[in-house]
Amino acid sequence: MSDAKYTLYYWPIAFRGCFISYQFAYKNEPLTLAGTWESIAAMNAEQPEEQNIPCTGPPVLFEHETGRYLSQTPAIILYAASKLGLAPADPYDTAMCLKVQMDCNDVLMEICRHNGSTMWTRDEWVQFRTKRLPRWMRVFEESVKRGFIGKEQVTFADISVFALFGTMTRCLPELDGDLLQHAPNVHQLCKRMGETPSLAKAVELDEQRAGKTYCGGQIEASIREMLAGDRQG
Repeated sequence: MSDAKYTLYYWPIAFRGCFISYQFAYKNEPLTLAGTWESIAAMNAEQPEEQNIPCTGPPVLFEHETGRYLSQTPAIILYAASKLGLAPADPYDTAMCLKVQMDCNDVLMEICRHNGSTMWTRDEWVQFRTKRLPRWMRVFEESVKRGFIGKEQVTFADISVFALFGTMTRCLPELDGDLLQHAPNVHQLCKRMGETPSLAKAVELDEQRAGKTYCGGQIEASIREMLAGDRQG
C-alpha cells in the first residue's frame, strides 16, 4: 500500500503536472500519480456542481489526511511548497518565487496557444521562436543574475524553471540550443537540477509513462510540424 499523503490527478504526461510532481520528487515525498486520458476527460466533462473542486481541468491535488482538493497549478504549487519546505520564509521572496512560477505558466500558455485554442501558423511560429521565446528566456536569465532563482537554497521557483525548460528541451530537443544561446545560466540550472538523483528518477518515470510527449493532442502536432519546418528551412 502506498504511504503517499497526496494524490495528483493529471493527464499521463509531464507538461503542467510535473511542476507539482517534481516538488514531491525533489523532497523524496511519496506522491500518487493518478489519471488516464479517459479518466481525466471524464473529470473535465463533469459539471462544476458535481466535481470535488469546481474547475475546468487538471491538475487537481487531493490531500488524504484532510480530504481536501485543490486545483490551479500556481495554487497547488504554493500550497505544496509550504508543506514541503520549498517556500522561502520571507513573504517578498515567496512572492518573487510565485512571480517566476507564473512566468513559467505564461510560457506554457504561449507555446501551446492557450491550450490549443488555435494552431500555429508559420509566420506566427517564426515570430514566437525568434522574438517572443528568446525574450522569455532572457527574462529567466536575468532572474538568475538577480538572485531570484538558482541560489544554494532550492525553492519551488527553481523546480518550476526546471519543470518548464527541462521538460521543454527534453521533449522538444530542437529548442535546447535556443535556451543555451539566450539563457546559458538557466540552461546550467536545469542541468544541475536534473542531476539531482530524486529528480532524475522522476524524469525517468515520465519517460516510461509518456516518452517524449510534450503537451499532447493537435497542438503538440502543430508544434512539431513547426519545428520540422525550421529544420528544413
